[in-house]
Amino acid sequence: MYNAKAISDFYDKYGMREWERLNLTAYDRINFYLHMHFLQDFIGEGKNVLDAGCGAGRFSIEIAKSGSNVTLLDISKEQLKIAKIKLEENNLLSKTDGFINGDLRDLSMLEDNIFDTVVCYGAPLNYLMENREKAVEELIRVTKPGGTVLISVNSKWGVIRSQLGREDFDYTSFFGKPDYWYINEVVDSGDLPQHEMVSHPPRHFFETEELENLLIKSGLNNVILGGSPCITSAFRKAAEAIEKNETAWRTILDLEEKAYCKRTMADNGEFLLARGTKLNRGLKG
Repeated sequence: MYNAKAISDFYDKYGMREWERLNLTAYDRINFYLHMHFLQDFIGEGKNVLDAGCGAGRFSIEIAKSGSNVTLLDISKEQLKIAKIKLEENNLLSKTDGFINGDLRDLSMLEDNIFDTVVCYGAPLNYLMENREKAVEELIRVTKPGGTVLISVNSKWGVIRSQLGREDFDYTSFFGKPDYWYINEVVDSGDLPQHEMVSHPPRHFFETEELENLLIKSGLNNVILGGSPCITSAFRKAAEAIEKNETAWRTILDLEEKAYCKRTMADNGEFLLARGTKLNRGLKG
């Protein structure tokens, strides 16, 4: 089911839209804010960080600004090209240790135990399908013992919920044709096959327990889960209105901070966040 070329081709063609997507709307800015909040304690001066599946470099830039040295890796050559341009525009190339065109299934170009923090944001693991365990093991392998791995994936329940927040969308047609849209298949297996109306390659959508078990089995300890966006999940129009008022905006961000890592809220988010610490005794434990 996994097709590396289809994924690289998709993101080569996606181009600048990947750079723009986390700043298009107030809703997207909340999503970016929570991803950074989840990450902020694990980057900074002296940290050696891998941004795996870096896309156009949105998070790489923030990692470099924090004082970390960042290595960028992505399956798309076009996305790496954009990321390099954006880092150069921000005068941050001196904080980058390399741009690697690679597949998360095989990070053999990287040595064991070299990164303090490994970030895999933006849902690249959703595309790995049957190879997701191998990819997670590779992310952990290159992390130093005691280091942190941070992941975001598209959430099964959050993605279904997010359809209700889309404007100019025929909700009745979508939910009225569950077989055509593979709704029950996604709910039962997490897998969304190739679809004539969906431009993305096939993906696997996660729920909290599944992702947590995958990370623990692969060798992470102290796993923490979160949902992003959480309180505002699917409420795109409301987020736009709230952002126009400074006090309202600060209030909703404060509420998101307080709620997004509560276990009962994690499956609510369009994205599911997870982080854990690499065990000192080896890859699996």
